[in-house]
Amino acid sequence: METQKMILSRKAIREYNGQITDFQLHQILEAANASPVAMGQYDNYRLTVIQDPATLAKMSGIYEAPTVIVVSANDAGAPAEVSAGAIVHNMELAAEDQGLGANYNMGGLSSIPAGVIPAGFTPVFGLTVGQTTETFTPREVSLDRIKTNFVK
Repeated sequence: METQKMILSRKAIREYNGQITDFQLHQILEAANASPVAMGQYDNYRLTVIQDPATLAKMSGIYEAPTVIVVSANDAGAPAEVSAGAIVHNMELAAEDQGLGANYNMGGLSSIPAGVIPAGFTPVFGLTVGQTTETFTPREVSLDRIKTNFVK
């Protein structure tokens, strides 16, 4: 899919009908690892892939997703939040490029059971992912949706 077409087709998916494949997960994790992070300090971040049904059942706000990928940081704050957002955005685009449903998720972070996130790390941002029957079609986006100031 062309980048601009994919961006214009992106939408939040909250209904899933199956687990992603290992290959699809690999593609998503590859996109995460290609993401920019503040000062190139990749060691400050961890990805936690949650697919265990018992663990997922304890979590709220995840729309019964079969996969939740959590980005955690060892020093939460503005740079970590921006970097986690970039990581999740790359993963979301990689998921939708494969025809998967995905949704940015912060609501489920507080319900992650103890011991799931590596010690010393705090969940910052999440992504729910799964198979979907939704289609992705480019939509018209107004250029004044986000007001823009020009300084020329």
